[in-house]
Amino acid sequence: MTMESAAIDFASLSRAQLVDDGGKKLEALLLVTGDVADAVTQAVGQGYAVMPTGGLTSAIGSYDYQADGISGFTGVIAIRPKGALTPELVDAHTAPVDLKTHQLCIRREQGTIIVGAGLTFTQVNAALAEHVGGNARVLVDLTSVGSAYVGGVVATGAMGPLRMRPSSTLEAVVVADGCGARLLAGDDLDLVEGMQGWTGMVVAAVFRFYEVPPAEFGLVLPVQGTDIDAVAGLLAYLEPWTRVNLPGAGGRLGNGDTVLNGVELVSRDSLESFIEHAQDPARSKAQGLLQSCEYANADMLACITGWSEQSVDDVLFSLMDPETETIGGVMIEFGVGFSSGAEMETFRAIREGAPDMARTKARVIPDGRMKPWSTSTDVNVSVPADAGTIAAILTAYADYRALVRDLAGQVAQGVDVELSAYGHLSPHGIDPHHRVTVFADLGRDDDLEGVRKAVLDGKRTLIRDLVRATIAGGGKVTGGEKGMPSLVEIARAIGGEEHLPDDLRARLDRARQAIAAAPANFSFRAPAELRA
Repeated sequence: MTMESAAIDFASLSRAQLVDDGGKKLEALLLVTGDVADAVTQAVGQGYAVMPTGGLTSAIGSYDYQADGISGFTGVIAIRPKGALTPELVDAHTAPVDLKTHQLCIRREQGTIIVGAGLTFTQVNAALAEHVGGNARVLVDLTSVGSAYVGGVVATGAMGPLRMRPSSTLEAVVVADGCGARLLAGDDLDLVEGMQGWTGMVVAAVFRFYEVPPAEFGLVLPVQGTDIDAVAGLLAYLEPWTRVNLPGAGGRLGNGDTVLNGVELVSRDSLESFIEHAQDPARSKAQGLLQSCEYANADMLACITGWSEQSVDDVLFSLMDPETETIGGVMIEFGVGFSSGAEMETFRAIREGAPDMARTKARVIPDGRMKPWSTSTDVNVSVPADAGTIAAILTAYADYRALVRDLAGQVAQGVDVELSAYGHLSPHGIDPHHRVTVFADLGRDDDLEGVRKAVLDGKRTLIRDLVRATIAGGGKVTGGEKGMPSLVEIARAIGGEEHLPDDLRARLDRARQAIAAAPANFSFRAPAELRA
């Protein structure tokens, strides 16, 4: 602790009014601070367990820990980095370890930006647009870029439609674990990324930024989810445009005129649920997309986004196969295009509204019913541009959907099963999340438990099928959006770490070593497999 730092009276802090995505309350005191390193040093020095908290956009199981895991601590302190409506731009020579959580500095000549843990990537890219140029950005593309904190994104290893882990463009990270702030880079980024704060708390991060083509676009194509071969053909066809060739820091993406930065799935039932609660202009646009589904006799939408030198109409023609006048075999007659500006904001509201709606319903307890139970799939795989391999992966998801539909038709009165499918279809990261939420009337505990067990059995089968199909087709299982928790779930589903590909097993071994070396003040929340 420096001479200038003021002593923190932790005992006087208010209780944290926070819940995770499953509705679990956080039993902790809450401190919001711009000096995370000092706060962590004081908390550890006074014997507190530390729970890093950020924007809480995807706090899935974040608050799960056993009471005996904190029996030796004074209590639990949730530390949230302080943000700001307008980030404070500081001198480019400021050392990363000296940056406060609401500050940033741009090193234009090096093509890097140093950002505090309490900022969002919307704020980061706005600063780049103002001080570097309108097409400069950090390629972290979560759907929650306006709410997820930088520190939390690094700690969870979260990915967006682009299917790139933060470390793809991360130069270094500043972490605090009770002994001040230290800078980690290179292979040591694995000690923090995706570790959920089990080894320390992110204070700041150094990212490379790049220049992207000037026009942003969206293209929505109705597809039939049961037509596996058609969807697989579409994804294989789009693969060349989804490759992201990173230049040197500050350079221009080397993908030609058009880069597809996302291929997202939105199911028709998710769209219908969104329309019930949305307001214009998103509601009207969503109704138009629903009508496109009806005209095309489709139950899903493939939402394609990207950057280009061309207009959205020209992009459409550049993607089209001139011989068939389709995009990868998918008819474009009922497709809908969106261009830069307000149209893309509306498009994002629709695309992101579907998963937001599903997550919200999973958190809210309806009158006369028990707390909903919910689970979502998360297995990210990268595959070659081979329609057969992609079809095998999509078939596993179709089988899971069929199982859930059968369950929904067989459950007892007073129990409802809902499925919402949304997410990622890029060949470089196929991970279409399938969220199942079960609602049961009060007193239907046994029925709820029976459905829960059946869904989890089906989910484990899905994971095994995905891993098998990916490896057989020459692809790679790269983990999931939630870093180590996703990898632990995959290992459990396939019967243990020994069945994982070598690179994933090595990542788990490295995580185990990092957790063993970390203070117990942070590692108390880590899964039992990683604390062994």
